[in-house]
Amino acid sequence: MKEIWQYADRARTQLGTADQPVISYTGLWLLLALVAPAAEGNAITEALGLSPEEARETAEKLVAEAHPTVAAALGAWLADWVEPTTPLPVAVEPLPDQETLNAWAAENTRGLIQSMPVTIGADTMLLLATALVTTPEWTEPLTIEDGRLVLRKGLQAIVETSVGPVAVARPGSRDDVDVFSVIAAPEVPAEGVWVAVSEVVEQYDAGDVSHVTHPEHLTDGHAWTVKRERRDYVAYDAPEPNSVVFTTRLPAWNADASHELDSAPGVASVAFGIAARLPEQDGGIEFSCTQNATAAYDQNGFKAAAVTAMAWMAGSAMPEYVERKIRHVQVSFDRPHAVIAIARGGAWDGVPLFEAWVTPEMFTAADPDWADGMPIAVPTT
Repeated sequence: MKEIWQYADRARTQLGTADQPVISYTGLWLLLALVAPAAEGNAITEALGLSPEEARETAEKLVAEAHPTVAAALGAWLADWVEPTTPLPVAVEPLPDQETLNAWAAENTRGLIQSMPVTIGADTMLLLATALVTTPEWTEPLTIEDGRLVLRKGLQAIVETSVGPVAVARPGSRDDVDVFSVIAAPEVPAEGVWVAVSEVVEQYDAGDVSHVTHPEHLTDGHAWTVKRERRDYVAYDAPEPNSVVFTTRLPAWNADASHELDSAPGVASVAFGIAARLPEQDGGIEFSCTQNATAAYDQNGFKAAAVTAMAWMAGSAMPEYVERKIRHVQVSFDRPHAVIAIARGGAWDGVPLFEAWVTPEMFTAADPDWADGMPIAVPTT
């Protein structure tokens, strides 16, 4: 789904969210795509990468498609005092109370998110929301040593990218979701790391990522050390002589985040298009677009969920929005790393579900010895 990848790249730059703890651009893309035919102007096509009709068909297919561990849902609610002047692009239900909306969020995120990201009031006219959740488990639980997760199987690699070599770890998953952790040199800003993530996934999908391209030339790097040593192995589990054996240390972590997404690509087009179908209000119509997201990474697997909501309220006149290109650069002073979860198989194949920028503050094991980074030891037998 290159269109969703491209949307994530544009939204991350436009919103300046490269260093956010957890966010789902796919959750926002789904929401906009499901109502894209009602958008105002042609900007929605450029934002979503598909025509409004194609975007809606794609989103509907994703919501309906069964996947082992990915689920998406759409909710649409209209206040009983609102009579649209033109049919809305989705079927709506009567707007319930806040408790019912919160229950919808919990039910459609498998309990990971307990509340809707917006609070409704007497002035709320229309509410649209998407929920996205994934809960893959590792093929084998990771071991724990000194407060860190230790990966000895799965994918572990040193990959060359446009921002320099990066270390990559991807535990095996039994649920058709790949979760990549990518760490770059400390001087690479967050935006640059996400460029590397895209390149790593592209190389992986092309079959070009293995443990290391030239193991005989591998030397110490910004997040790994190389040692030539002898180790004892059980006969049936012994590696080939002179092979490269990886051991990757990763943090267990969790994060929660809320995002104001009014200025994300395509949001204004949808907001104005939908507002044009609602009855005029003396004070005009306002809108908001927000997301609550959560994620956790531990020895058993990865869990993440997001609820993205757009609300239209009677109030002051809607402001005018202009699209501006910006350059967002943020320098990291510790050793953060990027994590991205990508669905595999069926209609969801290749969809980037969630991404997280993981910093030591998010680690769930309080061990100061590994706040400086997660080394990858590469012993050679």
